[in-house]
Amino acid sequence: MNTNDSATEMKHKVERASDNTWFVRIIHWFFQKCSALICYCPWTCILLTTILTLVLALKIPFTRMQNDISDFTPFGAKSRVELEKYRQFFNNHGEPKAIYAFITSKIGDNMLGISQLNDTVHVLDKISRDFYLKTSNGPKNFEEYCSGFCLLNEPVRHFYNGMLISGQHGTDFSHLDLGYPITTVLGTKLYMDPNFFGVKVATENNKIESVADGNIRLFGDNTKQEPNNIREVSLVVLQFRSELGDEVKAEDLRNYEHEILDYIHDEYQSAHINVYILTDSYITEEIVRAGLTLLPFLVIGFIIMAVFSSITFVISAHYLKQLNIYKVVLAVMACVCPFMACGASLGAMFYAGFRFGSILCVTPFLVLAIGVDDSYLMVNAWQRITCHRRKYGRIESVNQELKHRITEMFIETGPSITITTITNALAFGIGATTPAAEIQLFSIGNALAVTTDFVFTITFYGALMAVVGRYEIRKELEALKTLPGAETPSETSSTGSETSSEPEDCKFRRAIAQICKFLTNTWVCSIVLGLLAVYWYICVVGTVNIKSELSPNKLFLEESNIVKIFKQRKTHIIPYYSACWILVENPGDINDKSQRAKLEDLVQSFESLPSANGRYSTKFWLRDYEDFLKQSEDIDLPIEEEDEELAIEFTVNGSQVVTPSQPFGSGNELRQFLEWPEFSFWKGFIQSTYQMSKFLVTTAYHGSELVDWSNRAKLLNEWRAVADQEKYRSLNVTVYEEDAKFLDLIETMSPVAIQSALWTFASMFLVAALFISHPPTLFVATFSILSTSLGVFGIMSWWGADLDPIMMSATVMSIGFSVDIPSHVSYHFYQTAKDTTDIRRRLQMTIEAVGFPIFEASLSTSLCVMSLFFVDLNMAQIFAKCMLLVVVIGMIHGMLVMPVIFSLLDTVPKKLAPKSKNQHLSSTVTVVTVIP
Repeated sequence: MNTNDSATEMKHKVERASDNTWFVRIIHWFFQKCSALICYCPWTCILLTTILTLVLALKIPFTRMQNDISDFTPFGAKSRVELEKYRQFFNNHGEPKAIYAFITSKIGDNMLGISQLNDTVHVLDKISRDFYLKTSNGPKNFEEYCSGFCLLNEPVRHFYNGMLISGQHGTDFSHLDLGYPITTVLGTKLYMDPNFFGVKVATENNKIESVADGNIRLFGDNTKQEPNNIREVSLVVLQFRSELGDEVKAEDLRNYEHEILDYIHDEYQSAHINVYILTDSYITEEIVRAGLTLLPFLVIGFIIMAVFSSITFVISAHYLKQLNIYKVVLAVMACVCPFMACGASLGAMFYAGFRFGSILCVTPFLVLAIGVDDSYLMVNAWQRITCHRRKYGRIESVNQELKHRITEMFIETGPSITITTITNALAFGIGATTPAAEIQLFSIGNALAVTTDFVFTITFYGALMAVVGRYEIRKELEALKTLPGAETPSETSSTGSETSSEPEDCKFRRAIAQICKFLTNTWVCSIVLGLLAVYWYICVVGTVNIKSELSPNKLFLEESNIVKIFKQRKTHIIPYYSACWILVENPGDINDKSQRAKLEDLVQSFESLPSANGRYSTKFWLRDYEDFLKQSEDIDLPIEEEDEELAIEFTVNGSQVVTPSQPFGSGNELRQFLEWPEFSFWKGFIQSTYQMSKFLVTTAYHGSELVDWSNRAKLLNEWRAVADQEKYRSLNVTVYEEDAKFLDLIETMSPVAIQSALWTFASMFLVAALFISHPPTLFVATFSILSTSLGVFGIMSWWGADLDPIMMSATVMSIGFSVDIPSHVSYHFYQTAKDTTDIRRRLQMTIEAVGFPIFEASLSTSLCVMSLFFVDLNMAQIFAKCMLLVVVIGMIHGMLVMPVIFSLLDTVPKKLAPKSKNQHLSSTVTVVTVIP
């Protein structure tokens, strides 16, 4: 090449570079410097990247996976305040903890059998007495360490004893009534509703009715309970509730719970009942176990993608006569690089103190899909550049030729790689602003992994390509030396985007030309637009009708015992007994009758709600206290005892000890009330030093509609509305519901999802504008991103998905992923305007540049995520479905819808087309070549 040719080429470079946006020119400069660096020291880049990955990734296996099911709850949710007040209530006693035993019958569905109840009482005794919790005061069993709620399960024991006494159902024994909700055994009234669920009873008309079947006043104040009315019990629940203080370490509590779990699930055998244990630590461990099940499928997905990449790399290299063993190495390393990025980014997060949540197990799948896409683009560009250089270039030296090809490859693909990285990182970054800890963790992890993968793609994979490229160029140079006539004069350098000088009779290019001709046909465009309108209608309807719903069992494996517990809970507990805890923090002077009347009015307001079970389900100490006061007025103590202080203290086993106390009628009625054997269990509901400070009330609600979490959220708001009434403001009333942390999500999910989607979409548009300055092309790219995202939401709704925290996370991911294919297509189409104004030619050049790598990446990603469908985990399947839809819909838009819209836009007035012929320069290579 002579001096004049060099000057002409330099002039063209300046003109062509000036046609790009300022941001693209900066990217070109950046990648030119990167290419010079990796060509100069490729092995150093590979070594440093590998060492960094190993150092950071070593933190992962030594980091314990931690999950808290409440981490999906928004930070500002009212339930967090309610939970904190509920915990503060027990500050004097310790943190409230509970172990639940869910018991069902193996013989039919009815637990009303001597054998079933006998085994149930055996389980009750076993857990209460045979397992010891390590405390600072020595090992203690439940009967020894429990405090205020020791007698919660006694109704079950007494009911069983009553059955033994009666010998049969329906006895006429006057002191025995085995009924629901109140059972009477030897004159003692027992409330069965906290322990018996799925209950059917006999009514006045001898009808058998379910408590949950909308019988709001089945046990109303004016309705008499039929004697021995209970006919069926589907589920018995035992609660081992206590308040543990500083004397118990968290690790000792976990070990204690595990002893019970292991015994019941692994050793306990019964021919009559099934027993399932539920504890907080067990829930956490099952979430962790569910996340870990993804790891084997990650290996399977990697193998599938590596094999597929190897096959496609070999086929394309063979077609372009560039096949060598190192193509397989590049194919495998294209899949390894994203894993390195995940290892480094997650390890860095854990070093920085972030929690290892099980939802992060999805991150490698997502980054793998992004990373291989970038690698496919780079390898495809390298091969096209190599093909062109072999035909028209002159290899003067290996180093110079390597730098030339690497630079052109990087600068051509650099903007596409950069735009996908920025958009994905932004999408996940916006997701990190979501007011839920778990979604924030997921979004931060993915944003860091995507960014790290971008760096590794340049420093590691780019350097690896430089090593392989040096080998290929050396082989080419050796071949040229043996065949001196094969060397041809150097032409203007070109990337694979320059295809105009290649033979037009190439079958592959002729096929693409026919496809482009087909896509620009008027009838085809009309049909595609019609189908697009139908698609939009279906997706809009699906998106609008997506239901904000919640089901915590989606976080667990289908075969987990917790899923079985949740199913029993949904079927037999929620419709019958949805408990509400009412915390009164400022009860006032309870010796004042008007104040007691106000408290009674508060509780009656809760009992008057439409779905309330009624007065019988309410556990309100004040009513017993009123009875106690009436009874105490009639007590006449002997004169000789008037100066003595008497009280009765009950031990766990029922023995009585008389100890000194204060006399009756001395203003300490509350103390006397709480020391009275019949009322001593109220100590768990009252916080006082015999001066009323705070207290709890429980009442229950029912209805078959409560199986839907959205209806439970409405009921929770009804409770809060009562508590917030002005007339009760002075009482400082708070309600507490164990599932409120999930119920609060339901109302926030839709606005948060919409807000995140809008911000993400706006960010995608702004980023695309940095790369594409042509309004029509920018419009098509933005439209395709919106259409792809809408398709994912709408089809997922039709597919049966609800808007829950997992779907919200997938929503963020989908919007970010939907940018990839439209950005590649639109950017390359935009660059073709520098070569020609013919629409078919521009589409052909675009498809030749990105069609194969897009197809390759889409198919490989689809095959990879297919493995997730074999995991019995809803979280995995939601992400798999979303990724599959993004890939399929995105590819259809990129290869069909976008070309059709580009074709239609070409028919509009010329003002939408480039104004000057100078904007249509002869080679795309010039776009990707930066001034030295």
